[in-house]
Order: sequence, then structure tokens, then C-alpha cells
Amino acid sequence: MFRQLDYQDRVLSTLDAYLDALNEKKGTADHLAALALRENIAIPVPDFAKEAWHALQAQGRLPASRVAIPFSRRTDGCDRPVPDVVLKVPTGGGKTWLAVAGVSRILGQYLRSNAGFVLWIVPNEAIYTQTLKHLKDRQHPYRQALDRAAAGADRVIIMEKADRLDARDVQSHLCVMLLMLQSSNRQNKESLKMFQDRGDVHGFFPPEGEQQAHQAAIAATPNLDAYQGMFAMVKDSLGNALRLVRPIVVLDEGHKAISDLAFKTLYGFNPSFVLELSATPQDVQPRGGRNPRPERYANILVEVTGRELDREGMIKMPLNLDPRQGTDWRATLNAALARLNSVARDADRLRADTGCYIRPIMLVQVERTGRDQRESHYIHADDVKEWLITAGFDEAEVAIKTAEQNDLAAPENQDLLSPTNRVRIIITKQALQEGWDCPFAYVLCSLAASSNQKAMTQLVGRILRQPYALKTGVDTLDECYVITHHAATKDVVEAIKTGLERDGLGDLVLQVSQPDTQGGGLTARPVQRRPAFAKTEIYLPKVLRVVGKDIRELDYETDVLAAIDWRGFDPTDIANRIPDNAQAAESQLQRIQLADDGDELLTNSPVASNQESLAFDPAYVVRLVSDLVPNPFVAREIVAKTIARLRERGFDNTKLGKLASLIAEELRKGLDAARTTLAEAVFKNEVAQGRIQFRLRLDGRNWKMPSTMATTEPDGARQLLGRDGDALRQSLFAPVYEAELNQDERDVAVYLDAAETLSWWHRNVARQQYGLQGWKRAKVYPDFIFAVRQDGSAQRIVALETKGDQLSGNLDTAYKRDLLDFLSSNFQWDRVSPVGDLELVSPDTTVEGTLILMSEWQAKLPAYLTGELA
Repeated sequence: MFRQLDYQDRVLSTLDAYLDALNEKKGTADHLAALALRENIAIPVPDFAKEAWHALQAQGRLPASRVAIPFSRRTDGCDRPVPDVVLKVPTGGGKTWLAVAGVSRILGQYLRSNAGFVLWIVPNEAIYTQTLKHLKDRQHPYRQALDRAAAGADRVIIMEKADRLDARDVQSHLCVMLLMLQSSNRQNKESLKMFQDRGDVHGFFPPEGEQQAHQAAIAATPNLDAYQGMFAMVKDSLGNALRLVRPIVVLDEGHKAISDLAFKTLYGFNPSFVLELSATPQDVQPRGGRNPRPERYANILVEVTGRELDREGMIKMPLNLDPRQGTDWRATLNAALARLNSVARDADRLRADTGCYIRPIMLVQVERTGRDQRESHYIHADDVKEWLITAGFDEAEVAIKTAEQNDLAAPENQDLLSPTNRVRIIITKQALQEGWDCPFAYVLCSLAASSNQKAMTQLVGRILRQPYALKTGVDTLDECYVITHHAATKDVVEAIKTGLERDGLGDLVLQVSQPDTQGGGLTARPVQRRPAFAKTEIYLPKVLRVVGKDIRELDYETDVLAAIDWRGFDPTDIANRIPDNAQAAESQLQRIQLADDGDELLTNSPVASNQESLAFDPAYVVRLVSDLVPNPFVAREIVAKTIARLRERGFDNTKLGKLASLIAEELRKGLDAARTTLAEAVFKNEVAQGRIQFRLRLDGRNWKMPSTMATTEPDGARQLLGRDGDALRQSLFAPVYEAELNQDERDVAVYLDAAETLSWWHRNVARQQYGLQGWKRAKVYPDFIFAVRQDGSAQRIVALETKGDQLSGNLDTAYKRDLLDFLSSNFQWDRVSPVGDLELVSPDTTVEGTLILMSEWQAKLPAYLTGELA
């Protein structure tokens, strides 16, 4: 089941904010430009894209890591400002979904249209083929998002560069054309078809012979290619058509298009908006000399970290490295097979228990693949396959993927995720390039790590994706494995680190673990509790679902979302938010022609509209909201009430049809907000009824504080010191390293350590340690947990979440504060203890949670250390 993740919501929310600012600043710029033209006066017109960027910067919405990087202005081939934003998203982070969702918002919120042209540029054939397949599949979420943007599945056209292009299609449909980067590069332009006059580009330019019309077209868009002579004539080329329609450009892997030539070509298409997606955006530095170049910085709107992907279950982490130093590659391969078989056994057990199908696959990197390269001292693909067959594998279970041989292209092997597919091992040298996607790939056996480290690091990225983008709860199935042959450990670790950084996962390099050998590299090692707490059992309550004797951890999808009752929902407020004067969908395309009097002045008129777009389809809208309201009969009733209210306000069939896209989008927004409200009501009601509990239990169903923690800091790393300059005294684990906390966290930790009433404190590790499930999908992981001594044997354990001031009004901050306060007020002991179960030593313990802003922690935190709470 497709699910939009929390970090994706954050990305799209930031894009929404930018588009809102862009609309405001563009309105001002357009007004000034119109005034200057009407009054024939010189008025400076501001760069609305730059102004919008600075507005977001003032709101603190831009990445903190880019504060010192100035906005970099972009202009098209006619010197008009072009909004350009970069979404920095690691490999495996769902860039394609963010792209289609971003296109939908750009069309609806900025261009105010559900028709137009999107030029989607990808870096290689693998990504091209995969993206094309998904966008053409009407059942795929990517295509469905485009269908919603266009207000109808039949109003989306997915194109390739050789397809026929008609101006009427662009006017009445959402056209998405896929292009590979080298095709859009204008080098040797006369030999490239997209810049040549061709007979299947229709309706964009005047007929041959209408010289004045051609001159007018060139005057309106000066960078059009034209035949020169006594009378210039615009070429009927795809490149010229793009310059006229001003497409939205989606640039996948934007860091690969930073050359001067690629940059000039891209903006020479006169884009209306450029949306770049990259794991590692690149800044272009200024250059002097005989061929000077100004700086071009990446305008990074939002930055997603590898840890966010890991928290959402998108990637397999940690990555386990097993570097083998022997000279026999068969021994290395045998060790890799043992690992594969171990993972496969766990996958079989998971399927038996839950029905979740995973078939673990191993990638084997070899040194040679060519038919004439099978020499004794090189590890060849055929040698490896023969050994595997001898070891008991079937021919159908081993596939070779090279430049000469592609077993994955066989019909039975194309869908590697299918239960009918039998492939378990894929042998390659470096043919699995970026874009090749198989979440079932768990093990990489690199038999060429010493001779081809670059290819090895590329293959590491192919085993990171988590099946179904959801953690299984089984450690072996939530991690990935790299076994290398005859390569120095330090070199391999550095190579993998480089590969992770290239994939935008640089913040996860510390999660590369390896056996404790004499080789160098990053090694995880345990940190023990302080001796005073070594034997102390520390328990915290979980959020549990309790129905009779069925007691388990609360599941958001099953226990909260599924319990929402949409029957009787009143969408009146949603319908009232749709303005009477909302703009109807208009085409980005204008037909250029001469006025009737024969003057050379241009007249712009839209191509005749497609009447099919004027019909509002309730059944289609029901499908669009099916992920929010699963029951189609209830959804149909909500849609009907929405339309009834709009009709009361005077919306007739024509207006409903013209605003179909806006109505559907507003309905989705309203239902999404209502879902959160209803989920909160369900959660709190279930707590009141005792079916959701936040209790310390005597039957053992609590979260237990671990006895050790892992760190990758070296023994001599700088430790965090107390206020007096001595070592910390009350941290639960010791030592605490400075590098593992940010500056705000260090300040809080030092303050806690000096409190006289404190028993101990602990910096909680998100995703790995204590988390609380509430009425939203993502768990809340407190930053600190500490225990305060009270009268007698009583103690209070506090779960503390801290937030920066810039997030004080953030909806996520408000939610976390509400959840922690609510759970705190509903904490209690469950004193029913079956015979033989756990007996907790301190029945006087209380647990509470709180959220404090960093600017106020020194004023508010003392109350939690003394018991003087308001």
C-alpha cells in the first residue's frame, strides 16, 4: 500500500509555502510591469523568484546548512526570471513521488492550470525506462497523482521526444515528455532531432509564407530558432515548441546537469518553473580568466537526511560489512551464500507468520564478463555461475547482467518482486547503474572490491532500499550486508562511506558496522552503564492496545485510522473555502497570430478548449479521496454534500467543471485535516475507555532500558564535560561524547547533570530506543529521559522533547506537546500481575512527558527537577 511519509509531507509543505510566496511576489511584479507599460515610465520590476526566496528565508523555512549560501538567480532565454528550487533527497527517498506531487502543486497553486507541458529530464536509460513505465501505468500512484492534477485520467498524455506534438493537446491536456539528459544537451544541435524542423510539430507557429507572423513570433520570443534570409521563418521544431509553451521542467539527478552547456540548454527552453531533485546538489563556483563564469549555487529549498529515511523504514540500515582477506574467492562467495541463506530463512518465517513475501537476492560483483576475457587470474562471471550451479543452485535462480548478456530482460525475470520469479543471485560487473531498483537485494558479494572500488560503491546503493518501504521488525531483514574479497578493510570502509555520501546518505556513514578485526575503519563498540546503575532495571510504559486478553503495541493503521467513522461528515466548511471568483483552469499555451488589420502587432488567443474538461465527475473524485475515506459509499456521500453546498452558492455545471481540479484538491486538503482531528478523537476516546493504555505494567509489557549502547566514536574522542570542567557524574551511560550531541543538547545535558535531585539522565536515540505512538503515523522519540528523586522511595521519570524556537508554531511541535501532555495525564500503574511475571521494584514511580522550546528550557526545566509543576 502506498503511503506518503512524514518527511515527504515536510518537503511538500515547504514547497507549498514557497509557491504561496511566489504567487504574492509575482502578483506585485506583474502589477508594476503592467503599470510601467501602461504609463510608459521606467519602474524597476523586482525578481519575484528572488523575493519569494528571501520571504521564506525570513520565516526560517530554508535549510540551516545553507544559511550562508546566497540565492542564485535563474533567467530563461528571454531574460525572464525563472523560479528554480532543489529538493535534496537521498537515494531511495522517493524522489519521483515528490516530483509528481510537486508538479501537481506547481500547476494548481502557481500556474493556476490543470493543463500544460512538463519536460521531465532523467540522467540515464535505467531511470528513463522505470519512470516511463510508472507514469504510463494508470494504477500506479505516480500516474494517479498526475491524473488528479489534470482533473481526469484521460487528460494526461505521457510522451517521448519522437512522438507527435500538437498545440491542441498542450492546451487541453497535461502533457509530460520524458527526455534523457544527453538528448536535451544542445551540443551539435543541428544533428539532434529536437532542434530540427520536423513534420509532426503542429499548431505552434504561423504557416509557411506568412512572413509578418513569423517576425512577430520571433519578436515575442527572441530565442526561437529560425531560418535566416530575406524573411526569417521559425522552425517547426520540438525545441521551439518548448520555448513557446514554457514548460515546467523536472530535472532528476540535477547535479549531473551543471555544465555550462547543459545549464544554457535547459534554461534556453524558457521554463516557467524548474524543479530539481538530487541526492547531492552541486554549487558551481565562479571562474575568471578568458572564459569567465559567474557563480551558480543550488537553490536548496528543503533537505532530507538519511536518518529521516531510516526512521520511515525506507532503507536497510545498518549496513553490515564482512571484509574477507583470503585469496580464494570461492571461500568469500561461500560466506556470502551462508549469509544469503540465513536471511532467506528469516524471510520464510516472516511469510509464514505474516504473509509478507520477501525473496532475498544477492548481487555478485566480478572482475570480468566478456566472452573472450575468461583468464585464469581474473574472476569471471561464467566461473562464478558454474560454481553456484555446482553448489546446488538452479539455472533459473542465477542471472547474469552485463553489457553483452542480460538475463534480467527475459520475460520471466523482469518483475523481480513477483513470487513467481526465481532469481536469487545476480552476477554483474558494473551494469546495475543508478535507477535499477530491487528492494529484495540484501547481500552484495564484491569479488572485485580491490580492483574496482568505484563499481562496488555504486552497487552498495542497489541494496539499500527496504522492501515495501516498511521495516519488518526482524533485524536481519531490516539490514543489508556487504562481503568483500581480498581488499583492505580500511579502503573498503572509506569506499562505502564515499558511496553513501554520493547517494545523499552521508549522515548514515556511522551505521556501517563490521566485525572486530585488526583492519582499520569505523567500528561500533559498546558503552556501558555507570557501575551504580549497571544492575538497575529501568522500565518505561508503552502505548498499548488492550482488548480483553489481547495486549499488543498500538498500530496506527489498524487501531486508529481504521476506527475513524466518516459517516455523517459535513464538508460544508470545505465547500465554503472554495472562492466564488476562483480562476478556471487555463492553458499555458497561447496561439500567436497577426491582428486582422494586417498590422505586425501580435494578438494572443487560447486554442479552443476541450469540452470534456467542463464536466465534473463525482465518481472520479471519490477515487481521488479513496486513500483518505476508504469506504466508497461514504466518500460518494461526502462528495455529493460538497457539490450540493457549492450549488447552493451558485456554482452551475459549467463552473463545477472548470474548477474540478481545485474542488478535488481542496476536498483532499480538508479531509486530510479532518482525518487528523478524527484520529485524535478516536485515540482519546479509546484511552478513556481503557482500550489504549499508557501504563507501567507488572506483566512485563514495558519498554526496557538497554544495558549497553553502541558508539562509533574512538576511545580518545572528546568527552562532554560538566559545568565544573570535570567528567559528567549522572549520565546513565558513560562516557558521553561531544560529537554525539548538538550544541543545544549539550547545554541541556550539562544542566541536567548538575541537578541535585536527579538520579540519572539519558540521551534517547531516535528510532532505536524509546518512542511513543500517538494519533499520527510517526512515533514521538523524546530527546532526553531522566529520573528525579522524590520523597521516600518515589521517583518521577520525565521524557523530555526539545524544539528550536524556529519551530515553535510548527504543527508537528504542537502535536508532540499535546501528545506528551495527554499521555502524562493518563499515566497509571497496571497492578494486575499474573503469577511468575515481572515484579517491578518501585511501584511509586510516575512517568510524564513534556516539550520545551530551547529558548525557555532554563526557565521551565527546573520545575521538572524539583516537583514544583504548575
